[in-house]
Amino acid sequence: MRSCILVLGLLALTSPVQADAADKPSALIWKGSKDKAEAEAQLNSWDGLATMLENTGLTLPEAHPRLVQSKTVPGLKPGFWVWLLGTCASDDVAPVLEHLKLLAPGTYSRPVKVAAKKLACPKPPESPLRARDEVLKRSSGETVRVFTQDESESPDEDGRGESISRTRFYFVLFGKDGEVLATDNAEGDLDVSGNDPGAGPISYRCTGSSIEVRKDEGKLVLTRSCAANAFAECGSMLSADESVTVTVSDSGLSASKAERDNVEYAECE
Repeated sequence: MRSCILVLGLLALTSPVQADAADKPSALIWKGSKDKAEAEAQLNSWDGLATMLENTGLTLPEAHPRLVQSKTVPGLKPGFWVWLLGTCASDDVAPVLEHLKLLAPGTYSRPVKVAAKKLACPKPPESPLRARDEVLKRSSGETVRVFTQDESESPDEDGRGESISRTRFYFVLFGKDGEVLATDNAEGDLDVSGNDPGAGPISYRCTGSSIEVRKDEGKLVLTRSCAANAFAECGSMLSADESVTVTVSDSGLSASKAERDNVEYAECE
């Protein structure tokens, strides 16, 4: 009985503290160090990550990342120099942190005491970035990971253009310490629809996107099957299997142009 009372008492003490922390704004921190010079040197690994953040639609506040002394941000433990990526309200931090941790796993958040009008939170993309299971690990310690993100386009106000939805595949080479060394991307599933005044309805789809990891060759191969509608113009491609080969080397990573097999063309009457 006495142990039960003790547990209940501890819960009563800790629950308000946890709730209070959950309601506070959060600082998003990329890296840090007790030594200023060491912290400044960490910026050398920023460019690759910056490229991926831009490509995947996450926008940092102006003048970020920003190197600050932790003691200048109320709520952070003093004695450190940290790279601040932004400060977010409690309701806004989750999608931003999730995106950042996919590309920079060491990123973390800490509750801080910052007035709402002084918050500067990164803007997340409209569509979340998602990690896939395929991984290529190199004997030298680098790792290639694969991510996807959905994209869409719509006709303009006058109805000109096409409705397009696609899945973008990102291939990211990470160094032994988790830094982004190189990136490339390729198109996966695709759905295009519209109406051409001269040719009639437009419909083109690519489906069944999949990744094959060829570890011994240092390659990943993205494949998909594509097909146009029955109204395809005479002699134009009606269907094909497409593949993109991503090659990893000591100098980086690159995706080839799409190669087509089993191509069928629309007949001409």
